[in-house]
Amino acid sequence: MNTRRLATTGVALVATFGLGLGLTGCGNQDGADTPAASGSAGTGSAPASSAPADALAELTAAALKLNEQSVRMNIKSSILSGGGLMDPRSKSADMTLDMGAQGGKIRVIIISDDAWLKVNTISTKWLHMDATKLGANGQMNLMPDGDPGGAMKIVGGVVDVQKTGEGAFSGTLDYTKANPDNKAIEALGAKAKVVPFTAKTDAEGRLVELVVDTSVLVASLGKMTTTYSDFGASVSPEKPAAGETEEAPESLKKAFGG
Repeated sequence: MNTRRLATTGVALVATFGLGLGLTGCGNQDGADTPAASGSAGTGSAPASSAPADALAELTAAALKLNEQSVRMNIKSSILSGGGLMDPRSKSADMTLDMGAQGGKIRVIIISDDAWLKVNTISTKWLHMDATKLGANGQMNLMPDGDPGGAMKIVGGVVDVQKTGEGAFSGTLDYTKANPDNKAIEALGAKAKVVPFTAKTDAEGRLVELVVDTSVLVASLGKMTTTYSDFGASVSPEKPAAGETEEAPESLKKAFGG
């Protein structure tokens, strides 16, 4: 196994998760292992912000609904694409992330506190990691206690927001607030504190689209678009067979925050 390349892939994936505000419940791309598919949980209070109270309150409520039921998430950007299902109530997910030249296709299965990673360009086996040992900011701990849908990752970074129409918002994110103690974000400097975004909600007040203009961080990144759909769909990822798994190397765990 090429552990050095695995670690590099881990670092690239961590950086991508950070740039996407840590919201990654993806899966089911053509050419990757096909996820099995059963899919309402914690809430949180709104963060301190200078954003107008009404717009912030509405956006916060919409984001918090991501903690309440299973959802299909799709992400598209110049460095990552994917799509799949996540259930924050059971802390389960089945994801496939296509990172192209950065790391190929990466399949991730999460069941409670266990995560399995499979990189099609590196290893034929599933690499197991205990998310609880990766620390509070461990990047494989994608559904933390109290905020399993990652909703507070969104609203925690909002420093300005306006309602631009029915179910439509625009504003600014401060990545250093959304991702505290993240060295990759800190290294971006002041520009990480003024990242434009737009958001949309549906008729039931649920967040259905988040578009973050990451080109202000690195020009080649362009915009990262995350959409949410199929609310309430079933999510039942299967644990990889014991003979097809092995413990992830320490170099990879370290890359993910362990």
